[in-house]
Formats: sequence, C-alpha cells, structure tokens
Amino acid sequence: MSNKCVVLDPIGQPSGIFGRRLEIDSPMFAIHDPTYQPRDTSENLSSLKMAERLDTLEGKAVYLVNTGFAGGREFMEELQDWFAKNRPGVKTILKNKTTSMFTDEPDLWREIKQNGDAVVFGVGG
Repeated sequence: MSNKCVVLDPIGQPSGIFGRRLEIDSPMFAIHDPTYQPRDTSENLSSLKMAERLDTLEGKAVYLVNTGFAGGREFMEELQDWFAKNRPGVKTILKNKTTSMFTDEPDLWREIKQNGDAVVFGVGG
C-alpha cells in the first residue's frame, strides 16, 4: 500500500496544477482546520443586500482589498494601475487583509466606512 495521497494544493493552482502527490509525512501535507470557514446559511444571509450603486467614481476613494487568495495582490495591483491610467480622478487605496480571507477585520471595515466611497473586495486566481 502506498503512503501517498492526492491533495488539493492551492499553491499550485496558478500554474494549473490542482493536485499533487505528496508524502503523508511531508511538511507540505496538512489537515486544514475549518475553524475560520463561513458558518452562515444562505437563509441567514438572504437579508443582506449590495450597497447602492454610485452615480460616478470621479473624485471618489475606492478601496481595493486583497483577501490573501493566491494571485489576489497582483490582481488588485493591476486594477490599481488600470484606474491610474484610465480613471485618474479616482483615488484607489490598496489594502491587504491581515488575517484569513474568512475572518472578520473590524478595524479595516471601520477605515473603509470612514474614508472610502466604494470597495472592490476580491480574490485572484
């Protein structure tokens, strides 16, 4: 019997490799702790709605929040470059979540509410 198993390796995803054979005792092998996974059901979240659409982004501050998913920072940097070249009247603020993409960051949310007009909260991939 082989002591190898196929695992989903998120580090390999941008390269197109979605699973690798790893030795079970390899430092790359890990059991992922679901502690910080979302726990709400779609029924509990159904009352949440998207924010109203702004008439314009001109003169507004748009936060670009990288969740930490592979490729996210690069995507948000490209988006920031696009705004600088194509919409110079829009101020962009690039932020990186300091915790897991599934955890709350009240200080960041307060900053965005206080200083921002819009937010692009996303992942790469």
